[in-house]
Amino acid sequence: MSGGLVAGLVVIALVVAFLARRDDAAAGAESSTTPLVLAEDVTAGGELTGQARTLADAMAQRGLGCGVRFLGADGGQTGCFAWSRSSQTTAEVIFQHQLDGSVIGLNIKVTGSKNPSVVLRALTDGAGPIVFPADLPKVTDSFERFGGFPEGSWGNYRVFMHRQKPSLSASKLNTTPIKVPVLHLDTAEPRLADALRADGFTCTGDNETCAGPPGTALRFSGPDTGITYLVATAASGATTRKTFDQLRAQVFGHLSGSAVGPVRDWVTLHLDGRSHSAYVAGWRVDLAVTAGKQIRLTLFNEEVWQVPE
Repeated sequence: MSGGLVAGLVVIALVVAFLARRDDAAAGAESSTTPLVLAEDVTAGGELTGQARTLADAMAQRGLGCGVRFLGADGGQTGCFAWSRSSQTTAEVIFQHQLDGSVIGLNIKVTGSKNPSVVLRALTDGAGPIVFPADLPKVTDSFERFGGFPEGSWGNYRVFMHRQKPSLSASKLNTTPIKVPVLHLDTAEPRLADALRADGFTCTGDNETCAGPPGTALRFSGPDTGITYLVATAASGATTRKTFDQLRAQVFGHLSGSAVGPVRDWVTLHLDGRSHSAYVAGWRVDLAVTAGKQIRLTLFNEEVWQVPE
């Protein structure tokens, strides 16, 4: 058996193990049933077509859960995510696409301590034949050379082979990244901090960090128009889930804005002891669970779209 075939079989085995033991159930490509307006002519969720649909289906077949972040007059953005507690690995495939489904940008990131570069290679092998088939050999060759900036007929690439955080960024030639809606909650930092102080929390003078009952902490930030980033953490050992439920009820009870209800419902639905990531009402939501130790909810607005320099 040739060395190349052996290596290929090892890659397949490792990726199958990662996907088979991932925390979050593969949900395929999801869409919002009730369109939520994020900006002029831009709504959260939506239906995929063409190449974008094919790419989302391919990622779902590999065990990632996919969902449309937004669609607008110029196109949209979709994300596919997976967590694996057993392999301590997370994976995300985020791509921008025009209205006809043509993919114009792709970012693949894997984080973990057990063979993350193998997972990155497998996801690239799944996405490449759909998005940039002619350039795939150049891109995969850069994996063997520990990264680089290959250029091809479809576009430009940046391969970063960090030991625990390898990534691939791809941008189609002669296209402009689609503008990401700037989102914020209707609640500003001081208002949330004052409400939490009334609940017995202790907050810093800058109104960006609050601590409540033992094991609970909050961090949030944003302009005067409203919060754009929030992290809520509960870590109280055997009572972590109960503590997080109380913290969640307090925090969401003080927040306002069109995304609050959908995000609250999503968190409630996914509190199953596993970790999950998704786009909800246009926001990136991560629910990271460490069994018996910690539950951390992160809500943020991804404004920057990474492209190869």
